[in-house]
Amino acid sequence: MFKNKSGEMSAPQNFDTNAIDRIAEGTVLEGVVNSVKSIRIDGVIKGSVKCLGRVVVGKTGIIEGEVECDSADIEGTLNATIEVSGMLELKATATINGDAKVGKLKVEDGALINGKLDMGGTIKSISKEKNDKVVEKTA
Repeated sequence: MFKNKSGEMSAPQNFDTNAIDRIAEGTVLEGVVNSVKSIRIDGVIKGSVKCLGRVVVGKTGIIEGEVECDSADIEGTLNATIEVSGMLELKATATINGDAKVGKLKVEDGALINGKLDMGGTIKSISKEKNDKVVEKTA
């Protein structure tokens, strides 16, 4: 894994960021997965996934742990919390059992989210002063 002086992941200068790492169906990986490029998961990961690119979880893919990435396309199952700075796309066969914090969300009919969804919105407080003013209108 490539880390800069502050400990953050970064791609080396002469690196093909269009290449995709793959975890094939039938593969079970236990531990932490760090990727500076995109990753496709058709197998099982028991642990966390940190990716600077896109995480794609195929229909047979399962992640049991935490996911942190730039964007994600989910067709399989996440038994995990996920944090996506960009777009999270849930296909019809997707299931998320855990909390999701996303920048943008696209959901196909049939996808399931069993957890809390946070899209980063803020709730504005209502001041007491505004509540004390009553405006009456007559017809």
